[in-house]
Amino acid sequence: MVSIIVPVYNAAPYLNQCVDSLTNQTLKEIEIILINDGSTDDSLAVCVALAATDDRIRLIDKPNGGVSEARNDGLRSATGEYVGFVDPDDWVDTDMYERMLATLRTAQADICMCNYVKETKEATVPVLMKQKGTIEKEAILGDIVANVIAKPSFRSGETDIMGSVCRLLINRELLEKENIWFDKEVAFMEDLLVCVETFLKCDRIAIDAGAYYHYRVHESSTVMAYKPHFHQRQKQAFAKLQELLVREGKVAALAPRMANRFIIIALLSLANEAHKDNPMPFREKIRNIGMILADNELAANLEKIDLDAVESRKKLELNLMKRNASVTLYLYYRVFNKIKAALGKG
Repeated sequence: MVSIIVPVYNAAPYLNQCVDSLTNQTLKEIEIILINDGSTDDSLAVCVALAATDDRIRLIDKPNGGVSEARNDGLRSATGEYVGFVDPDDWVDTDMYERMLATLRTAQADICMCNYVKETKEATVPVLMKQKGTIEKEAILGDIVANVIAKPSFRSGETDIMGSVCRLLINRELLEKENIWFDKEVAFMEDLLVCVETFLKCDRIAIDAGAYYHYRVHESSTVMAYKPHFHQRQKQAFAKLQELLVREGKVAALAPRMANRFIIIALLSLANEAHKDNPMPFREKIRNIGMILADNELAANLEKIDLDAVESRKKLELNLMKRNASVTLYLYYRVFNKIKAALGKG
């Protein structure tokens, strides 16, 4: 049996589509665990109504504790041999888990990973990995873990792998044996941390080429929203990732990707400071941007990049960062954010 864990927080408008895509799975031996994480909208009522329609749905109602704690509660309640995760504003193809389970068992793997589809108001875009087939042992480090942490360079055409548990089917015994849980102290990148740890602990990953998972990008989704204390929380998660790599003895092997990740965190943080919903005064925003740019580790990592090999837009951003051009970067990201919002892109 497969246990599918759905952490729910203020997702009432999307829950029916999400859960319908699970109850209609061609794989019938499933349990669907809905964890209502202290929602303040009608999510609990929707969950109760859905649970009444299918005895495979189990509902956990709890005070708000964050997505990591909700997923951990789901894991503690899961009884399936394998576990999957779905976010409540997303949905999946009805044959997703049947196909992924077949791929996993054929490969005799601990984890199956599929592709996903990015859903915006304007477009449906499949996002496909370059990696295919079965990835084993040391190849997991270079082909999977490294690309989850960051793309290999800032050249045009380079791709990374979104570090989301929602595209995975995992042998639950692996999680229990290795004592892998979501970190309740981490507000961002909690998915990535679990992905990296789980990948490092397994011997074989099966890649299913299907794009079964539909990832919805909308104005209230995390990727689009303004996030207070974003830079500090990203740095905290980065430190947790560094600690994990130290424990696993993988620091040296992944140092170049960690350097790229550090720069990516700065880029995302700059865009967040320029977000239209940031309520801080202009002077405070510029001060925060200046603090991000003043980081010595960031400066050292920027010096390692060959800017001649970087695409033009990214070269502009990195050059402005190296010059500590706080005001220019703020204005640049104000315009850039508007363009992204207009295109419905995260």
